[in-house]
Amino acid sequence: MPPSVHDLLDPAHLAQLGNYALMARSAVEGFLSGMHRSLFHGFGTEFLQYRDYTPGADLKYLDWKLLARSDRLYTKVYQEETNMNVQLVLDASASLDYQGSRAACTKFRYACITAACLAYLATRQGDNVGLFAYNDTLREAIPCGHRAGQLERVLQALTRLQPEGSANHEAMLQLFGNQLRQRSVVIFLSDMLEGESLLPELLKHFRLRHCDTLAVQVLDPDELDLPMEGVARFKDSESGREVISWAESTRETYKSQMSDFREALTTGFNRSQVDLLSLTTHESLGYALARYLHHREAIR
Repeated sequence: MPPSVHDLLDPAHLAQLGNYALMARSAVEGFLSGMHRSLFHGFGTEFLQYRDYTPGADLKYLDWKLLARSDRLYTKVYQEETNMNVQLVLDASASLDYQGSRAACTKFRYACITAACLAYLATRQGDNVGLFAYNDTLREAIPCGHRAGQLERVLQALTRLQPEGSANHEAMLQLFGNQLRQRSVVIFLSDMLEGESLLPELLKHFRLRHCDTLAVQVLDPDELDLPMEGVARFKDSESGREVISWAESTRETYKSQMSDFREALTTGFNRSQVDLLSLTTHESLGYALARYLHHREAIR
């Protein structure tokens, strides 16, 4: 039996595939096949004028309402809209190098799969795509473009990246902003840990430059409910600091603090007018793909 659309968007399925090109194609084609075709009718085009119908022309462009009023056959002529610029901004710091027992992959792998799918979908829809990845320094910078091989360059860069070091969000997002020349869809992918005060303010600058901005938070399910039992060792992957604690006695305090963190993050992004999409590493990629299409349409 061929895989279902749900299977094709499942990170457990995607993480087993050999490369990002195969992952992205599998997820995106499955996602699009599961959507009603009418959602994409006229997508990427705008109405230009009417012209007389000629035999053999595609009947889907025939204006039936005008036919009813005038008893004459006219077809709608469209012109292609300018391609959008889609800027993928990826946090490649060590905090994303975590995989709990319920996840199919690390947070970083999930973020890269998401970025690959968005790059593939953007290219498929005729958009320009670029990648900017960082930790405390710049790791990859591929200028936004649509020339031959652009998607392959982005996917190869994702393959090279490994999560390490700490994230210097302020310096790196300022560097990215300095390179941003045109109105774009900016998609920021990170776990955003300890960034509830800083990140909404930093991403607000892109909104002020009329960029439609989406913040995608990637978390492991363990980070939401702390399922460990007994004595557990907790290690900060960026600083190396370790804490040993009895998990049961820590859980409720931890869950309360995590809830406060997520609420503060949501409030901050709402004030900055930046959309926030929170994903966990066992969730379907369909949410991210659907949100991208929403942002692509909203910026036109």
